[in-house]
Amino acid sequence: MLNNSNYSINSNLSINSNLSINSKHSNKSKNVYKFKIILLGDSGVGKTSLLMKYMDGEFISDIKSTINAEFKIKSINIDSLTSVQLIIWDTCGQEKYKSITKQYFEDVDGIILIYDVSDINSFIDLNKWLNEIKKNCLKNVSIIICANKIDIDMRIISIEEGKNFAKNNDLLFCETSSKEGINIDILFEVIAKDIIRKMNGNKKYDNDSKRNISLNSSTKAIYGKDYKKKREIKCC
Repeated sequence: MLNNSNYSINSNLSINSNLSINSKHSNKSKNVYKFKIILLGDSGVGKTSLLMKYMDGEFISDIKSTINAEFKIKSINIDSLTSVQLIIWDTCGQEKYKSITKQYFEDVDGIILIYDVSDINSFIDLNKWLNEIKKNCLKNVSIIICANKIDIDMRIISIEEGKNFAKNNDLLFCETSSKEGINIDILFEVIAKDIIRKMNGNKKYDNDSKRNISLNSSTKAIYGKDYKKKREIKCC
């Protein structure tokens, strides 16, 4: 895990990324961070469904394509001394709305780049999205590749292809299912921890080993693979 230190950045929401609060039960101060996260990816990959599942625990199969960007706020505890408030933006994925999306790159801390494992075009377009990120982000943001909809039968992109893409681009990787609720909480916790890690000069921390989640991409990827195997055995 990561060492905590005071850190403050400007954002379009006019917030500090970290506040230090004294705990009643400890002589140590508690760090409270605020991070801006954006969801990127082609239209139809499940950005809105993923956010709804994370915020409300609900899954709605028939959601209209987002034509504007909106944000949700959720606070999570990383460990006994660290909590994070995530300001999560659900952006448009359709090509004609990219001009709207660009303004939301400003002061972003983390990006969840999503593709649909049954849609080869959404996987190919990851390179285009990475180029957009490079053009619009002025700092080294944390990025995690999210392979979504692993619950479906018609899978085209294998787990190995997703892992290799993330590895070749030096990015984190996680497989998810909004429908089944697989790895949704882990996805956001991992990117929050990676943001803190980068803020603190890539130093590890271990305030609460029981809550430690490895940032190793292969560890994240294995969830999708195991889930698929169990599902096939159950169906047969």
